Amino acid sequence: MFAATFSFLRPSMWISMKSGNIINYRQSVFSFRTITILRILAICLVSVSAFISTSNLPLSIYNNNVDDCSRRQQMFAFEDDRNYDESFDENDTDDDDVPPEVDVSSFSPPKVHSFGLKSRSSPNQRKALGKGAKDRASVFVCTNCSAEFVKWIGKCPTCGEWNTVQEFSVRRSAVEGSRTRPIFANSAGNGSRGAWLGSSAGVDSNQLLPLSELVKSHKNRNDNRVFHERLKIPDNEEFNNVLGGGIMPGSLTLIGGEPGIGKSTLLLQVAGSVASMSCGRRGIGMGLHEDERDNSDQFGPVIYVSAEENEWQIASRAARLGIDFSSLLLLCMSDADSIAEIISNPTGGKAVPSLVIIDSIQTMLCESGGTSLAGGVTQVKETVGLFMRVAKSTSIPIFLVGHVTKSGDVAGPRTVEHMVDCVLYLEGDRTGSYGNLRVLRATKNRFGSSDEVGVYEMSQRGNSNFSEGSLVPVSDPSSLFLATRSDTLDQEGCAVCLALEGSRPITAEIQGLVTTCYGDQRGSRTVNGVSGSRLRLIIAVLQKRCGISFTRKDIFLNVVGGLKLDNYSSDSSSSDLSIAIAIVSSLLGIAVRSDTAFAAEVGLVGELRPVHSIEKRILEAQRMGFSRIVTFRGKLKSSVRGIEIVQCNDLRNALNAGLVANIPIRKKTKRVIQSNQIEKETLRKMKHRRGRNRIFEELDESMEVIDDDEEDDDFPYI
Repeated sequence: MFAATFSFLRPSMWISMKSGNIINYRQSVFSFRTITILRILAICLVSVSAFISTSNLPLSIYNNNVDDCSRRQQMFAFEDDRNYDESFDENDTDDDDVPPEVDVSSFSPPKVHSFGLKSRSSPNQRKALGKGAKDRASVFVCTNCSAEFVKWIGKCPTCGEWNTVQEFSVRRSAVEGSRTRPIFANSAGNGSRGAWLGSSAGVDSNQLLPLSELVKSHKNRNDNRVFHERLKIPDNEEFNNVLGGGIMPGSLTLIGGEPGIGKSTLLLQVAGSVASMSCGRRGIGMGLHEDERDNSDQFGPVIYVSAEENEWQIASRAARLGIDFSSLLLLCMSDADSIAEIISNPTGGKAVPSLVIIDSIQTMLCESGGTSLAGGVTQVKETVGLFMRVAKSTSIPIFLVGHVTKSGDVAGPRTVEHMVDCVLYLEGDRTGSYGNLRVLRATKNRFGSSDEVGVYEMSQRGNSNFSEGSLVPVSDPSSLFLATRSDTLDQEGCAVCLALEGSRPITAEIQGLVTTCYGDQRGSRTVNGVSGSRLRLIIAVLQKRCGISFTRKDIFLNVVGGLKLDNYSSDSSSSDLSIAIAIVSSLLGIAVRSDTAFAAEVGLVGELRPVHSIEKRILEAQRMGFSRIVTFRGKLKSSVRGIEIVQCNDLRNALNAGLVANIPIRKKTKRVIQSNQIEKETLRKMKHRRGRNRIFEELDESMEVIDDDEEDDDFPYI
C-alpha cells in the first residue's frame, strides 16, 4: 500500500520495500523544499487512508446521508399525523395558516420609459440613475456624436475623436415650479400628448391608418380633409427648385453658410414674399393680383424670430430690401419654449402662421437643455427637437438658420442634420469678378432631389422687382458663367464642361495653368471647385496611358464662377475630360477649340466612360452656341441636329479632337530603347521557359507507373 501511495506522486519515483528508502532518479532537478513538501503530503495521505481502512464505519454511509434524512422526516411526519389533535385548530385564531386574498384586477405593471418618439432624447431630460439628496447629476457627452458616458474619457469610442467628451449637469427629477413642455394642439383642436405628430391630415394619429386611404385622399382635392399643397415662393423659382417644388407643410429646414454670406437676407426676402401672398400685392386702383384673388385668405402671417438682432435692425434691413407688409411679424426672443407656445397657440384672434423663421438656432435656449450654454450640444439638439415637434404637430413649415464651423459643417452635433427634413447651404466666393454670386445647394431633402442648386446674384442696382443689396435669382446660370468668355478666340488651358446639377444642365468653364517647379520641390497641386483626389487620378492616367509627364510641375485648376464640381456633387466625374484638356493644353502650349464643349468620364485604363443625361447636355451646349461636343462613344437615345458630336474611345483621341493641333509623339530616347530591349529579352526567356515546362509536362503524362515491382532495388542501400 505504501508503494502504491508514493508511486502516484511522480512516475520517476519507486519504493524499495526491503530497505524502506525512497530512491528518486531525477532528484537532481528538484529543490530541497519541493521534496520536503511532497514527503509531508505523502505522509498525510497515508495516515488518512490507514484511518479509513481501520475504522468500523462503512464508507457507504456518507453517500446515504441524504436518503436517511429523508426517511427520518417521513417517519416523523407520520407520527405527527397519527398524534394530531383537532382541538388545537379550534383554539387557533390566527390567519397565518391561509394566504391572504389579493385583488389582481387593479394591478398595473410599473411604467417603463423607452427612448422612442415620446421619450426624452437628451441626457438633460432623462432621470439620472440612482437616488440621492441632490437633484442634479453629471453626465459626460461627446460634442461630435452625442454619445453618453458615465465618466470622462479622452477618446470617444463611438466616433474616434479626441478631447470631445464634456461634462454636463442633468436633472434627476422635475423641479417644483418648473415649466412643463408645451402641449401642441393639432388640427382637431385637442392638445393630446399622445398625438405626438398631431392629426394634420384630418385623422387621428393615435390610430393605425391604411396607407391606401391616405394616398387616395391626397390625390383627391375635393376631399373634405386638408390637402397638403406645397407653398411656392413667388418670383423665386430658384428657391422652389432647390426644395423640390416649394415648401412642404410641416417641414423643418436647416440653412447654413459662412458669416456674411447672405442667409438672413435670403430668408427675409422669402418671408416678405410669403407675407405678400397673405395680404396681397396692391397697386393704385388695381386691387389684388390675378393669382391671389382666391388664395389670399388661405395664408396666415409670417413670423420672423431673431435672437441676434433687435426690431429696429431688422426693420432697417427690410426697408433696404423694400419689404413692408403688415402680415410679417417680428419676434426678438431667445426662449425656445415661449416661441413654441406662441407659434402653436396664437392669441388675440390671430391666424395660424404660414411660415416661421428662426435666426439662429445656436442662440436659442430650451428648458429641457438644462444649464448648458446657448449653442452647446445639448441646447442645440433639444431646441431642434422642440421645433420639430411644433412643425409636425401643427403643419407649419419652420426654417432654422445655423452657424457653420471652420470645416464648413453646421455647428452642433451631427444629430441635428438627421432630425431636420432639408439641409441647405449658401455658398459663394466673395472675391474676384464673381464675388456677387451665391449658390444655394441642397445636401439633404426628404421631399425632392438633394442634387439641385439655385444660383443668386447680389444686385448692385435696383430694378422693378428687387432692391439694391437683395439676392436676385438667376434663371440662366450658364449664360452668367460664360459671360466673360470669348466665343471666337482659342485659348490655352480653358475648357468648357457640361455639368448637370440635379436636373439642370450647366456649362462651366474650367481653367488650368501648368508651370515649371524650380528647386528641390516636386510640384504642388492647387484646386478650386474640383476635388484634389480627382485631379491626381487624371494626372496619373495621362502619365501612364498617354505618356504626358507632369513631374516637377505646379498645377493650378479653377472653376470659373465659384461652382463646386467636387466629390459632394453626384456629377463630379463628368468634368474629367475637361480637366485633362485644360492641363494638357497649358502644359504643351496648344490652344483649345473655342467652339467645343466636353462631357465624359476618364477611366483608369485611359478609356472614356459614359455620363448620364447626355441628351440634356448636348441640348444645353447647342443652346449656348457650341458647334462641337467631344464625348464618349455610345448610342444616343435621341438624335440631335445642328451640332457635331465627336465620339471617342480613349483619352488620347479625345485630346487630339479637343485641341487645335494633335499631341506631338515624343521620340524614344536611348534609355527607353534599352528598357524596351530588356523587356523583350525578359519576355523571350519567359516564353522559352514556358515551352520547356510544356515539354516536361508531356513527358510526365507519357510515363507509366509499374505497381507490381516487388524488388527493393528502387531505394538506395543504407
